[in-house]
Amino acid sequence: MIVERLVVGPYQTNCYIMGNEETSSAWIIDPGADGQLIIDRITQRNLTPVAILLTHTHWDHITAIGTLIERWPDLELLVAEEEASALSYEHVKQVCFDKSFLQMYDKELQKLPRPSGFLSDGQYLQDSHLLVLHTPGHTKGGVCLYHEEGQFMFTGDTLFAGSIGRTDLEGGSYTEIIASCKRLLDLPGEVQILPGHGPTSTIKNEYNNPFL
Repeated sequence: MIVERLVVGPYQTNCYIMGNEETSSAWIIDPGADGQLIIDRITQRNLTPVAILLTHTHWDHITAIGTLIERWPDLELLVAEEEASALSYEHVKQVCFDKSFLQMYDKELQKLPRPSGFLSDGQYLQDSHLLVLHTPGHTKGGVCLYHEEGQFMFTGDTLFAGSIGRTDLEGGSYTEIIASCKRLLDLPGEVQILPGHGPTSTIKNEYNNPFL
């Protein structure tokens, strides 16, 4: 299994490309910006993307979606149902406090499509072998995506190396994010954490997370 991290956009968002070398299929997790860069890397690896998977819908995790779907019109777009209404240009304009970001990415954000399907807690995505874990707190419908066989997990903005996601934005809850993170800490210690920003970590390393 290929897992490549691309750091994209002004918020230094971690976008991940997960590829299956046997089938040449790929999944794109949180394409926050720099759509052409993501396209180039997938093409260079001779992969065919199957779906975009979103851990949540904050603007710095979704901006390249329209560009990717223009390139690959059959791409699925999957997100938790609680987050689906946030996938719209109008909603992003309402909640995004970073006006320079809105100006910079206005054209891309206007291309945001509706999701093609939903992610729910406990759902096993057969093609990618990812297990969906509902982890609210940063947003209402935030999810983490756990690959048990590979012992890695995409944690979005729920759990970071030595930190947790902010809870002061729409749908945030400190109580919920603490509960979500503690749920994640029940996973095996060797599981690698692939967060939405910053460096990787492991579950074991986060036993000493000062927020938990």
